[in-house]
Amino acid sequence: MATVTTGNWQKALWPGIDGWYNDEYDAWETEYTDIFKTRNSNRQFEQTVGMSLLGRAAIKPQGDAVQYDDTQQTYVNQYDMQVRALGTIITLEAYRYNQYGNLDALSRRPKALARSMRHTKEEAGADVLNNGFSGSFTMGSSSDGVALFSASHPSGPYGDNRDNLLTAADLSETTLEDACIKIAGATDPRGLQIKVTPYCLVLPRQLNYIAGRILDSSLQNDTANNALNILKSQNSLPGGYKLNHYLTDSDAWFITTSVNEAGEGLICYDNWAMEFGMDNDFDTFNMKVKCFEAYDFGWDDFQGAYGNQGA
Repeated sequence: MATVTTGNWQKALWPGIDGWYNDEYDAWETEYTDIFKTRNSNRQFEQTVGMSLLGRAAIKPQGDAVQYDDTQQTYVNQYDMQVRALGTIITLEAYRYNQYGNLDALSRRPKALARSMRHTKEEAGADVLNNGFSGSFTMGSSSDGVALFSASHPSGPYGDNRDNLLTAADLSETTLEDACIKIAGATDPRGLQIKVTPYCLVLPRQLNYIAGRILDSSLQNDTANNALNILKSQNSLPGGYKLNHYLTDSDAWFITTSVNEAGEGLICYDNWAMEFGMDNDFDTFNMKVKCFEAYDFGWDDFQGAYGNQGA
């Protein structure tokens, strides 16, 4: 068990240190909320169930009976709440012999814990996209059984697969246009056309300037032609573009859609809000500070996001 002793802070035991560094850094604003819609939960797990409505109408020859169709549930997604916790212990000696208030166990450690917890939650959210191309990461055994971004999302008993995997290519004006065209061709589990529109481009820090040149220019990017930037003029991505500093692939990029904006795509279930606790050990005099919260990230409808692995 990790314990902070006087050996961890030898320089804090004697006056004369001019300053301490690395104790304060600015943090990025919360970023997972740009991608995930948040729901609250008070249960250990939550399930969401897909549904399929009616298919196409058939021609009814004169005198023949009407053809009937059924509706049914499709796949079940399960969110298993995970408790994340972190604590720190400091001996009474390390606390009392410390000559510097900025190392005070009671005033500083809760802030440091909160910083670590926040970073952990951001990483957990980003990992849904980071692992989104891997078949090892699905929404459980009752789900459709494939990765978030796949060319073969099964449609239950109705046969045809559906697709939210963009053809691997680096981000450019052309590939972004192709992605928007593909999203506009989305269908429901019965193969009927549905209105799904692109909303926001989500990308790692390495693609920030490329996205800015593509989407912020009034004219076409990197061309001498006096041509309109159609993506901007048609407001093809009304949510613009958002950086996520916790994405790990430097050339993968993603588009969230109107399905996601409706709250049926990428989901974060908040289960337990962040809580702190402090206590002293009677025998050792050690002081303990802890923090914990519970949540889970995942997705309901995979058409809430489309993913491109990059070239």
